Formats: sequence, C-alpha cells, structure tokens
Amino acid sequence: MWAERYLEVKVLGIQSPNTEEAKRRDLKAFMDFFQRLNGHLDIAQWFARDTCAFLQHLEKLGRAPATINRVFRSLRHFARWVHEQPETPFVRSGVPTAGIKELAIDEPDAKKLEKREVWQLFKAADSLVLTETRKNSRPNRNRAILAIFYYTGLRVTELVRLRLAQWDGKRFQNVQRKGNVRTKQLYVPPEGRLLLDTYINGERTHDERGDQDWLFLPSNGDGPMTRRQIHKILVRIANEATKHHGVIHMHPHRLRHTFGFEVRERTKSDSETARHLGHQSEKYVGRYVRSTQSEREQILDTLGVGL
Repeated sequence: MWAERYLEVKVLGIQSPNTEEAKRRDLKAFMDFFQRLNGHLDIAQWFARDTCAFLQHLEKLGRAPATINRVFRSLRHFARWVHEQPETPFVRSGVPTAGIKELAIDEPDAKKLEKREVWQLFKAADSLVLTETRKNSRPNRNRAILAIFYYTGLRVTELVRLRLAQWDGKRFQNVQRKGNVRTKQLYVPPEGRLLLDTYINGERTHDERGDQDWLFLPSNGDGPMTRRQIHKILVRIANEATKHHGVIHMHPHRLRHTFGFEVRERTKSDSETARHLGHQSEKYVGRYVRSTQSEREQILDTLGVGL
C-alpha cells in the first residue's frame, strides 16, 4: 500500500517511464526479500538491519556496486517519503535507511564515442541511404535520428515525443525534457537541419496518417516510435559502421554523453553544459566530461624521467 501510494504521488507523471519502471522493480525486489526474510510485509517492522541484509544479498548475487547504490537510493527516497507522512509507521523506529552509506566505487568511464566512431556512424548512415531500398526501409529517417541525438543531446524519451509542429526549420520550440524541465528553443546545427529536412520532405510523407504529428514515424505510420525501435535503428547503423572491423557498442545515451563532452570541451562551463543537456543543476555534468580508461592511460604514458 505504501509503495503504491509513493509511486502515485512521487513518481508517476513526474519522473521518466524508465525511472518509474526501475523504482517499481527495486521496491518489489526489496519487498519480496523482506517477506522471505520476515514472513510478512508489515512496514512498521522495516529496520535498518533489513536494509543492510538486502544490500548484502544483492552483493552475493553479484550485482555491480553501481547497481546496488541505485537500488539503495530508490529505497532511501521511498523510506524518507514514508517518514514524512502524518501517519508514518516509522515514529518509533526511525527511517530504516538512516546511517547506511552507499558503496564507495570508482567513477565509471566516460560513455562518449570517440571522434572516429562518430565519423564511422555518420558514414555508415550515408551508405545505408544508398543501399537500403526496400519499400519499408527508412534510412533517411534513421540518419536524421542519429543526427538529432548527436547534435542536441536529447534523451531517447525526449526525442520520441518531438512533434513536427515544434520544428521551425532551425530550432525545436518548447521541448519537454526529463522531469518538469522545458527548453524554450533547442537549436540544431546546419548538418543536423539538412538531414532532418531531407527526412521530413521525403520519407516522412509516406508514413503520415491523419493527425499523426509525431516528428519521427515508424514505417507503418503508427507513431510515436518506441525506445526499442530507436535502439534497433542505432544498432543497425553501428553494425554497418563496423562490418569490416571493430565494434561500436551503441545505445542512445552514448550519443548524449558525446554531446555533453563536446559542449563542455568547447564552453569550459559546467553551467552552460547543464543548460544544453536540459539539467536543472550542474550536479550531474561530471559524468559527461570524464576521460575514458584509454585516455587516462595515455596521460600516464607521458610521465617519466627525462632530461
């Protein structure tokens, strides 16, 4: 009951569908564990000891430290919300996540793409425009999707919600970002505009159905496109880019990290980078500007004693 109330009040319609799904999954996993451990689901009997036991259980299952910390943050946010309610069951016991610290872990490598990989992806997308000739193929749409990700840093949920009416030929107007953030004008550089307009004035016209105003349409016209469809498109381009050599592990967020890194590199400003990424604060900018392991090793290779 408490979990459902929490999700309804603090998550549904406020946080992204992915965040909602993750929090629902985390809470269910904890409640299943709690019930097996205690034989009931009385939330008043949830103590810090239970939280620690669950986190240790996740470690024994081999869950990555970053995953365990994410699950713990879900539990902590839920527990604090419950404790703030007038009828809280934690009056005597206190918050059952208090005093528990997250696991100390190394910062993860940057997820950005290397410049050569970006070049390979766009060249592959160009090639597919020439070679994919099946009736339901939409290579110009797929190339435009790649371009919008790379040139704007949008999240996949933000991209699939774009409407044709928001596009003025140079910028997207009033773009809904994660949470309650809105970007009044989202500028697209010239190459991105060219590739997008090529799709809009060509392939998109084949898929329009009545009042379908979604910017990117699936080949059957039944929009909006799904996360799964977007992921498959990017993997298809990545496979084309590396069919002769190498591997590019592709997902939409790698393009967002690449965008964030390149903006930060040019502006030298955390606040400007946060604004371009649609963040309300500079808190998370660091994850977009970290070096990769190979870049760290190259820096160390330059160390040494010399005259």
